[in-house]
Amino acid sequence: MKIRSRARISSLTLGKAGILANKAADTECVVRTNYGLIQGKHCVTKDGYECDCFLGVPYAKPPVGELRFKKPHRMDPWEGVKKCRQFGNRSVQEDMPWDKVTIFTPQSEDCLYLNIFAPTIDPTKSYPVLFYIHGGGFMMDSAVRYKPENMARLIVSQEVILVTIQYRLGFLGYFCTGDNVAKGNYGLWDQLEALKWTKENIHHFGGDPNRITVAGQSAGAVSADLLSISPLSRGMFNRKIVMGGNSFCYWSTTTKEKCAEYCRKKALKLGWKPRSKGYASKEEESLEILDFMRTVPARRLGTHMVGNSVFFNEARLPLTPVIDGEILPKAISELRAEAPSMESITGVGTQESLLFMALGAIRGTGKDMDKLVHELARKTQLHVAEVKEVVGKVYGDLDKLRRDRKAMQNAYITCTSDIFANYGCYRYLEHSQKHNKNTYAYRFDYTSRNMWGWLAVMIPYLAGTHSSDIIYLFDCNYFTAPLPMTKTDRKISRLTSSSFMEFVKTGNPNASHLPCTWEPVAKNGEMRLLNINEKPAMIDEIFDKRIQRIDDCLKEILSRRSQA
Repeated sequence: MKIRSRARISSLTLGKAGILANKAADTECVVRTNYGLIQGKHCVTKDGYECDCFLGVPYAKPPVGELRFKKPHRMDPWEGVKKCRQFGNRSVQEDMPWDKVTIFTPQSEDCLYLNIFAPTIDPTKSYPVLFYIHGGGFMMDSAVRYKPENMARLIVSQEVILVTIQYRLGFLGYFCTGDNVAKGNYGLWDQLEALKWTKENIHHFGGDPNRITVAGQSAGAVSADLLSISPLSRGMFNRKIVMGGNSFCYWSTTTKEKCAEYCRKKALKLGWKPRSKGYASKEEESLEILDFMRTVPARRLGTHMVGNSVFFNEARLPLTPVIDGEILPKAISELRAEAPSMESITGVGTQESLLFMALGAIRGTGKDMDKLVHELARKTQLHVAEVKEVVGKVYGDLDKLRRDRKAMQNAYITCTSDIFANYGCYRYLEHSQKHNKNTYAYRFDYTSRNMWGWLAVMIPYLAGTHSSDIIYLFDCNYFTAPLPMTKTDRKISRLTSSSFMEFVKTGNPNASHLPCTWEPVAKNGEMRLLNINEKPAMIDEIFDKRIQRIDDCLKEILSRRSQA
C-alpha cells in the first residue's frame, strides 16, 4: 500500500459502495495525519460525482469519566491504520420522531468526531475548506445528516473540501455551575479543537489551511460567529457563513447565572439532594453538583428543543455559550469590537418561526400573542401597554387581529420571526457597514410542499423558514427523508450551493448559476439583500422596514418618558 502525505493515497478496489448508488466504486484511501494513518474510502455516485470520504475521524479523546465537563483533550498518536469509513457516534440527545426511523448512527458521550469530504480531481491542487457546524439549539442534531453522496454532488464537485463535526450538546456540552468549578462552553471548546485539528491536518487531504471558511446554521451559526470573535481562534479562518442566527440574536448566549440555575434544577430532578446543613461556600456546593452529574448515565442528560418550556415560554435557550473568561473572555459587544473583520454571508428564511408552528410548539392564537407581549414586557424595560403599542404599530391593531384568526397567525409568525432571527440579522448587517470587508445578505424565500413533507398540514401557508437554506445547500431534509426534489428544487439547490461555494473559494458569491449580481451590503446608504427563489433578485426594504419601525417606536416611547 502506497502512502502519501497529502490528498489521495492509494487505489485498492475493495468492492461496491454500500452507501451510494448501484455499481458505484468503493476504493480504499489512506492518509497520514499528524496522529497516525486513517483509512477512508473513495466513492462514486450513480451520476459520476467522486469524493474521498473520511468518516468518524477522532479529533479529541472521548470526553467520558473524569473528562466529562472538561475541555477536550487532544488525541494521542496511534499505531496502525484507523478505519474511518462510517460516521462516528452522535452526541447524546432526544431524537425527533422521524429521526428515530431514518437515522441509525448510535448516540454516545464518546462523540468527538469529524468527517472530511475531499475532491479526487487533482491531487496537486490545494483546495479551499468549508468547516461546517450543525445547528439544533445547542441541544440536538448531528453531522450524520450530511450524506456523502450529496456532499460529493453539491460541495466536493466544486473543488471544495468539506469538514463536518460532532460536538457535545445539551448538559454534556453546556453544563455550568456559574463559578470556576464548571465554566461551561464545552461544546464551543469542542468546536475550537476540531477547527485546530482541521487547521493542522487538512493539508494531508489536499486542503489549504490558509483558506478556511467556517459556516453554521442556527446554533451552529452562532457558534461560527462566536469563533470569529474569540481571541483563541484568531487567525484560524478568514471567512464565515452564518445562516439563521448569529451572536446578535437574543438567544445566542445566556448569563452563567441563568445557565447554572437551570443545571442545578436538572441535578435536583435527577436525584441530587443538597445538604440540610448547607455549604461553607458556593464552590463547595458546585463541586458536589459536579461530582453528582458525573455519575448520571449520559442517556439521562439528552435534551430536545421541541416542548422545551424555557425556549417557548421564556423566549430563550436554556443551555448556550456563556461569558467564561476564557474562550469568551468578555462581553460579546467588546469581543466584536476588538475582532478583525472578515468576509461573510448571512441570511434568514422569509418566515423563520413558521417551522416552530409546524412542529406544534406554537399556534399563533390571540392567547399566544398576549403571552408574547407580557414576556417581552418582562424582558425589557417597557410596560405591557408600551409593548402593545409597538406591536400595534408594526404588526397590526391587536383588537382587529383577534377578530381574524388567519391575520393573527400571520402577525404572530412575522413578529416572532423578527424577534427570533430578523432582528439579529439586521444588527449583524448594520455592524457590517462599519468595517471594510464585504458581507453578502440573503433572504431564503423559496419553499416547496416536498420540503415540508407531512408537516405541511401543520402550517397556514408555505414559505421559506428556519433551515430552508441548508436543506437546499446540502440536500438534507429535516422533515422528510429523503427530500424528493422537483426540477425547480434542484435548480434552487444548484444556485445556492454554487453561490456559497464560489464565496468559499473567492470571497465573492457571484457564480454562473446566479442570474443576477449578488451585491454586498452597502457601506453607505440603504442595505439590500438577495431574495433567493425561482427568480433571484436584489431587494430593498429589508424585512419590510419593520426593524426600523420598531426602533422608531422605541425612541418615541423613551422620548415621552424623558419628557414626563
